[in-house]
Amino acid sequence: MKKRNIVKSKDDFTRIINKKNGSVNKYFIINRETNNDLIPKFGITFVKNMCNAVNRNKLKRQIKSIIDNNKNIYENNKNYIIIIRKDALNKSYKELEDNLISLFNKLKEKKDER
Repeated sequence: MKKRNIVKSKDDFTRIINKKNGSVNKYFIINRETNNDLIPKFGITFVKNMCNAVNRNKLKRQIKSIIDNNKNIYENNKNYIIIIRKDALNKSYKELEDNLISLFNKLKEKKDER
């Protein structure tokens, strides 16, 4: 994931999370908002006091890899905040990938219903 595809500011994180426009499953919560750019932006965060820094960074790397390897699962003009839940801590990469892809597909279906 390139640096231009990352949501960095705390204000952006809180604004997107407070809109509560997203989906939830056992391992992730994804909130989104429309942006004016033609590139998607992602922010990755955790529930409070989930684990140590080593495990948090490992999970972040895995999520970034899933996003990079599956470019067709998200829309280009959106900002996404992915909140990783405690249940995702000891899961395999494949399990995380399947759940994240299904959650993005759920978001696409929500958009089509509107």
